[in-house]
Amino acid sequence: MKKTTLNLLVLTLFCMPLFLFAQNKQKALKKHFNQELTNANQRSFQETGFIRCETVEYEAYLQNKFPKRATTEKFENWIAPKTQLIKQQIQSGTFRGGVNVIPVIFHVITDGSGGDNLSAAAIQAQLDQLNIDYANLAGSSYGSAADSQIQFCLAQVDENGVQLNEPGINRVTAYGGGPFSTTTIQSNIKAATQWDPEQYMNIWTANISGGILGYAQFPDPSGTGLDGLDPGDVGPVGAANTDGVVVAANSVGSVANPNPLGAPYNMGRTLTHEVGHWLGLRHIWGDTSACTNDDYCADTPDSSSSNFGCPTIDRCPSDGLGNDMVENYMDYTDDSCMDTFTADQVTRILAVMTNSPRRANLLSSTACQPAVIYDLDGRVKINNLNLDECDLSITPQIEIVNNGNNPISSITYSYDIDGNSPTSVNWSGSLANFGDSVIIDLPTLPSGSGAHTFNVSISNPNGSTDMNTANDTNTEAYSFGNSFMGSTSIELELTTDNWGDETTWEFANSSGTVLYSGGPLSDNTTYNESFAIQDNECYTFTIYDEYSDGICCDYGTGSYTLTDNLGTVIFTGGEFGALETTTITTASLSTSEFELSSTISIYPNPTTNVLYIKNTNSNVPDSYTVYNMLGQVVLSKNIANESDLSVNTTSLSNGMYFIKIAKDSSQVSLSFIKK
Repeated sequence: MKKTTLNLLVLTLFCMPLFLFAQNKQKALKKHFNQELTNANQRSFQETGFIRCETVEYEAYLQNKFPKRATTEKFENWIAPKTQLIKQQIQSGTFRGGVNVIPVIFHVITDGSGGDNLSAAAIQAQLDQLNIDYANLAGSSYGSAADSQIQFCLAQVDENGVQLNEPGINRVTAYGGGPFSTTTIQSNIKAATQWDPEQYMNIWTANISGGILGYAQFPDPSGTGLDGLDPGDVGPVGAANTDGVVVAANSVGSVANPNPLGAPYNMGRTLTHEVGHWLGLRHIWGDTSACTNDDYCADTPDSSSSNFGCPTIDRCPSDGLGNDMVENYMDYTDDSCMDTFTADQVTRILAVMTNSPRRANLLSSTACQPAVIYDLDGRVKINNLNLDECDLSITPQIEIVNNGNNPISSITYSYDIDGNSPTSVNWSGSLANFGDSVIIDLPTLPSGSGAHTFNVSISNPNGSTDMNTANDTNTEAYSFGNSFMGSTSIELELTTDNWGDETTWEFANSSGTVLYSGGPLSDNTTYNESFAIQDNECYTFTIYDEYSDGICCDYGTGSYTLTDNLGTVIFTGGEFGALETTTITTASLSTSEFELSSTISIYPNPTTNVLYIKNTNSNVPDSYTVYNMLGQVVLSKNIANESDLSVNTTSLSNGMYFIKIAKDSSQVSLSFIKK
């Protein structure tokens, strides 16, 4: 278990039990999101055994990862006039009020059993508590308490408009039951499971390691005229695909139905608190030790620190505002103590809901309306692509569903990769009732290296016209690494974090035979290894972390890079959970891919600004397309002349990408690293 060193050793026998208790707590204290824990969270863990809220650390992480993301100062400069305008409108009676309804989807991360597999009743209880708290119905004794004009509804349909069996719930079993580090949740789970953040407020519930109760993503003022922001910071390669709230599963509940596993934070107020951050609220002490209005709400008494339990205390008597508002949802007190949002907090919430792009768009979402059922409606979905990274192929499995009132006895399905040469098949059978489905295993399709998209569609149900074409297509992006045919070795450079003894690795061939291995390793040490390879083989490199928090960034800045003997970057990483696997193939390339790859190269790799496409003959490529690791297009350009061979990567966040370069009917995909 990782730990921080105690600064003070208490040597007396009388204090030894207390010292041991404090030391055990200190062992679990960690650096999260590559940020030191705030003083409030250090106190939180020392006094309660829980980290009440990691939103501050998470926001600092996002600002480091996306340099053009709004700082606290810029955000407050943006929201201040908007808040003031709403306050004036409320006072003059000209504010167009009303209840703002936000659709909610709970992504329940679970192995299918235990306390993390929250019941529909528990989810409903939590939603009820949210609505009570945000409607000022929890019994606050403060005259400044106010109704936020926000209510929440459980989504009735999924992203395809299909009725959910459990309203508001998306059960995710692909990752097991945890516990999960924040690194795993952020790097692996959120983007892969998130639903459209302009149609749903995404909430993830999970068994979170380290005693963490929750964290939220602060609203984004981008697109509203704020200087210094860039679409790359909020688009598919930015923070949009992680927008939402994360809470510990054992905190989900209500005052009426508390979670039996989470006292004293088991009445649903963790989610109330984190949604407050998601709507633009700050902690009542403003995350400083100063007795100033650091939460930007004049009707919350000043405080210099977080509070625990339910105390009566005035940390800033000089402000003349009385005791700390320990009943406020944005403090750290017990769930049973909380019952208040103030009028100034409400004006901030309304300013965000009116002006922050994804928040405002939620108000026009129809996700809480029941699905429309048509008489003749087929639906298609991709169940699994069954990627074979060694053969650079996929064997897709699709499912055709009767989504209408009438039986379906025949339908045509078509599929392709990247829109090329679709294959059409006429299916016949019996899908007699609504919800009946048939699973179809498609043949193995060669794919090639790089980023791709698999497409499938249906048409002509019963030889007629589908009455709802919105669910007649489905696509899924995927990517394969390059083939390293012709390379003679793979080079590993690995730098450990502060806990190298937790790190091990293996390099195996296609039969699973481990050819090379290493670890446990030393702390903060760089290792260099070389693995001999052969053509037409498939190798896997797997790195393990015993504590399930990778080698970056909670405890040091460890990393590793795999290259071939020519210096071509295969993969670079370090921010993972229990393990991370990279597949390296030396399979034969197709003739066209081989010919193009022999004339095309990119440099410098890694790149920090401009990536150059180098062509060894006089034939300029036709186009290039850049994909992120989710297979999403982030840059593209038709190449007219040699000046177009310079790719400006400044809008991309740091990480790994594929660039697909096309010439006539041939194309080659190359990976590169943006630093």
